Amino acid sequence: MYIDPMTKMNISLIAIGLMFVCNLLMIFARKITNGFLRFLVKTIAFLLLLVVLVMILIVIFV
Repeated sequence: MYIDPMTKMNISLIAIGLMFVCNLLMIFARKITNGFLRFLVKTIAFLLLLVVLVMILIVIFV
C-alpha cells in the first residue's frame, strides 16, 4: 500500500498533536484529579499513545 508524502506529513502532524494532548492529560491527572477519575484520565492518555504508536508505524513503514 502506498501513501503519498503529504498524507504521511498530515498523519505525523496529527500524531504530534495527539502526543501533546496526552501530555496535557497526564499533567491534569497528576495535579488536579484523584481516585477513579485519575485512573480514567491516565487510561485515556495511554490509549491515545497507542493510537500515536500505530500512526508513527504507518508513517515509517508504509
